[in-house]
Amino acid sequence: MADVVRVLHVEDDPEFTSMTAAFLSRTDDQFDVISATSADEGLTRLSEEPIDCVVSDFDMPNQDGIEFLESVRAVDEDLPFILFTGKGSEEVASEAISAGVTDYLQKQQGTDQYTILANRIANAVEQYRSQQALDASRERLSLFIDKSPLGVIEWDESFEVVQVNEKGEEILRRGEADLVGKEFKTLVPDSALGAVEETITALQEASGGYYTVLDIETGDGEQIVCEWHNRIIREDGETVAIFSQFQEITERRQRQQRIEALHDTTRELMHAESREAVAELVVETARDLLGLPLSAVFLADESADSLRPTAVTDQAQTIIDEHPTFSEGDSLVWEVFESGEQRVFDDVSTNPGRYNPDTDISSEILIPLGDHGVLIAASTDAAAFEDASVSLVRTLAANTEEALSRLDRQQELRTLTERHELALEGAELGVWDWNVKTAEVTFGERWADMLGYSLDELDPSVDTWDELIHPEDRERTYEALNTHLDGETEIYECDHRLKTAAGDYRWIRDIGKVFERDENGDPVRAVGIHQDVTDHKERKQELEDTSRKLQTILDTAPTYILMKDTDSQFLFVNNAARDLFGLDADESVVGLTDYDLFPDHVAEQTHADDRRAFETRETVEVEEVIPVGGRDRIHLTRKTPILDENGEPYALCVVATDITDQKRRERELARLTDEYEAVFENTNDAIALVDIEGSADEPTFRYVRTNEAYERQSGFDTESLTGQTPVEAAGPESGRRIADHYERCVSAGETITFEERDLHPTGVWETQVTPIFADGEIDRLVAISRDISDRIEYREELERQNDRLEEFASIVSHDLRNPLSVLEGSLALARDTGDDEQFDRCYRAIDRMKELIEDLLTLAREGDTVSETEPLALEATVQSCWHAVETSDATLEVTAESTIYADESRVRQLLENLINNAVTHGGPAVTVEVGDLGESGFYVADDGGGIPAEQHETVFESGYTTTDGGTGFGLAIVKEIAAAHDWSVSVTESDDGGARFEFRGVRQES
Repeated sequence: MADVVRVLHVEDDPEFTSMTAAFLSRTDDQFDVISATSADEGLTRLSEEPIDCVVSDFDMPNQDGIEFLESVRAVDEDLPFILFTGKGSEEVASEAISAGVTDYLQKQQGTDQYTILANRIANAVEQYRSQQALDASRERLSLFIDKSPLGVIEWDESFEVVQVNEKGEEILRRGEADLVGKEFKTLVPDSALGAVEETITALQEASGGYYTVLDIETGDGEQIVCEWHNRIIREDGETVAIFSQFQEITERRQRQQRIEALHDTTRELMHAESREAVAELVVETARDLLGLPLSAVFLADESADSLRPTAVTDQAQTIIDEHPTFSEGDSLVWEVFESGEQRVFDDVSTNPGRYNPDTDISSEILIPLGDHGVLIAASTDAAAFEDASVSLVRTLAANTEEALSRLDRQQELRTLTERHELALEGAELGVWDWNVKTAEVTFGERWADMLGYSLDELDPSVDTWDELIHPEDRERTYEALNTHLDGETEIYECDHRLKTAAGDYRWIRDIGKVFERDENGDPVRAVGIHQDVTDHKERKQELEDTSRKLQTILDTAPTYILMKDTDSQFLFVNNAARDLFGLDADESVVGLTDYDLFPDHVAEQTHADDRRAFETRETVEVEEVIPVGGRDRIHLTRKTPILDENGEPYALCVVATDITDQKRRERELARLTDEYEAVFENTNDAIALVDIEGSADEPTFRYVRTNEAYERQSGFDTESLTGQTPVEAAGPESGRRIADHYERCVSAGETITFEERDLHPTGVWETQVTPIFADGEIDRLVAISRDISDRIEYREELERQNDRLEEFASIVSHDLRNPLSVLEGSLALARDTGDDEQFDRCYRAIDRMKELIEDLLTLAREGDTVSETEPLALEATVQSCWHAVETSDATLEVTAESTIYADESRVRQLLENLINNAVTHGGPAVTVEVGDLGESGFYVADDGGGIPAEQHETVFESGYTTTDGGTGFGLAIVKEIAAAHDWSVSVTESDDGGARFEFRGVRQES
């Protein structure tokens, strides 16, 4: 349904107003007619209600229609005003046009006049609303249009010129330098000084703008007439800016009577829907109304590099035959278009710039249509155009230019609207429109959608928004909003959380602005946008965390890190570099150079190295001697240029490492080599260096060197062993076994250890084989052997003791189980006549003793050992263990995705114990969660009652339990299984207040 059009009809005849309202409503139900029987009543209704168009009679008591129009224009200079009168003299029409009437319609007999009136109202309101929409759009985007088609002056509070645009300079024929600082009254002749004072006073007292017409004295001494649209922009009662838009209307004033004849044509031009329609209407008007049968309109194409004939009268077509397309430099037509200056020729045939000298054209008027094209009127007679005709053509051209500009503005409005919608859609913005007075809010569909609602679910009220605000954000949000409503801030902006349809909260960036206030400065209407910034907030937090971590890394790094610009001036240094330079934490180094910190000879060298890095655009690595604390220190410095997107360096990253100690160690290395030789030859361990030949798949091992201990303990001669393979040195059987161990070390790429009982003459020997890498490849092996006979004997003794302990545990469990079985059988026989409650208690005791025995066996037998580990998918293993335990109504949540290396049976026992523990202590409806701890391990958590902090260290001790039915060994077994895998285990409180067991040091599959 179309928007309602509220029409104020002012007519002193109540019967006529009633009839007019009835016919208008029947013609179009969008009309809502409000009647008034006098101008005073009409002004009152206009101040009380929003009105889209005023329709007024002329002959009314006290104040006629023209006087009423002037009163309306004082309130709203753009509001459509249609004079609908029975008095149809040219005098009335002329006076109405001069007063700025929108349309003029004479009352007639019959009902058709109401249809005509309805069309006039609809057209006027449509144009008015289009202009309002354009003005509002431009007002939101920019307070002023840089390239205004009108002159624009900004004043200070003393009404002295601050700045003037190019159009204003053109109208006033004065340069900006000549105008700045001049008072308003210096622009007018003495006769208009009173009008200036009146204008300033009225503008200062008005709540909106003020319109006036003033005589102006131009820079060349000519007096012109300009109409002025003045406005003071205030904020919080303070004047922010004073602007005036003005244009010269001298000629318009002089030809007002003649413009009346063009009035209807002008309205048609304003409603034309295309450039071509405008051009056709113009040549028809020139021919039929102005008596100019030889007329044409040439319009610029989109690139403005040519003028094309768009509309030509038939007579002109006959004379010229085929009208040309003008390009740059062609003819007087292009000259007029390019210069923007009209030309009138009494006899164009004598002008050398004439395009086609073969035509019969003598007189010619060429008028530019702004940037749109040129209007041409011609005659075959010389000096055919009087001043009045030229003026009429100019008026027609001005209206044509405005009509074409209107089309451009409409296109601009459509483009702005489309861009506005695309911008909102692309930026995923939700829109709200708040009537502050009524508390009504129009929410955009995207506003509702970002919170998971439909528009039907949201009451269009500010209370809806209020109820969705997170309680913790309410005070801060209202503080920002009220500050803006009070006019203390230019815009309202606040980040707060709003509740979604799902019940959670999203971070919203709320931005808005009051764009309408009443005469008291109180807010009437505000609009704004919502943007979901939850992800941005999270990313910002992550970025801040990362920045803090990076800053911490830079500041705690022992390496000296600094940044320089292309002039070798410092931009940043970390703490280590500050220590190097002897700078305090609060002392700035930004802008300093090496010359400010080091001796000249050091600074010159570092500066030269900087230049070399910038010039080569590659990292430069140098060793620099830098004085630190009065002593020279050697630094290995890498200088890396940072390049922009064009490959040009704009900064230098310098990383310096103090290698003074490294250099000292290099010197010590030689000494250590000598010491190594001494150790190699004098140690009691047998040492052999083994070279590797051939491919990695089929390596050949040869002894390079052995020490005296090796010769003494193995019986092999050191010199004869050099160059031999293990088989050649120890024989086929022992040599092959030794070579196999060497191959295993190469394959593993790490140290291996093995024992041999028959390699050496006596005892058991442990040999450790370590690979030596060169350029990432294993180049040699070092084999170190020592006699471990005593250790083997101790180990065998320990194994025997363990066997005895195992035997003891078996005996104990057997001795316990036998009488329990007898007791269980006896109770079954006596159950029929005995006290059932007492017997049940016995059975429970029996069950408990069984559990104790099983847990004791587990601890005694399995202890802290595991069999060979294998990769286990943690999620699948947890799911399997869950189904193996009685979990009642408990819930399992698994977020773990890692694959770990472990003994499957032991891990299953660990997980089942923890699940059973959670169900037992947390209740049948407990929720158990298993998840990853990054790359370090996993956790098992529940939302049960938890474990008191003071008991976190004791829960893993044997016998610890908090229930009557527990054995106290479950968590002890968990700890031993973890220890068997070399994991650490700890207990803490879960996010939901329950227990959380964390296992770290877990090897995971990469």
